[in-house]
Amino acid sequence: MANIDWQPLPPLWPSPAVSTEVAGFMLLVFTKHNVPTWEVRRRPKKVDGRDDDLVVGGTADTFEAANPTSIF
Repeated sequence: MANIDWQPLPPLWPSPAVSTEVAGFMLLVFTKHNVPTWEVRRRPKKVDGRDDDLVVGGTADTFEAANPTSIF
């Protein structure tokens, strides 16, 4: 997993903001209220009206620390 290809998120996300897909999950790393934040989400799909795709999320001390945290 050392060669993860992080892609920038659209400009509507506060910078810095990146994402990647790993094993059917979307990994997002962004800043929210100036706090480095990470999220792991299921790939978008509608199942019986359920639209909650968030699996787990958290914060980190730095943006650089949030990237590998989202993988594990």
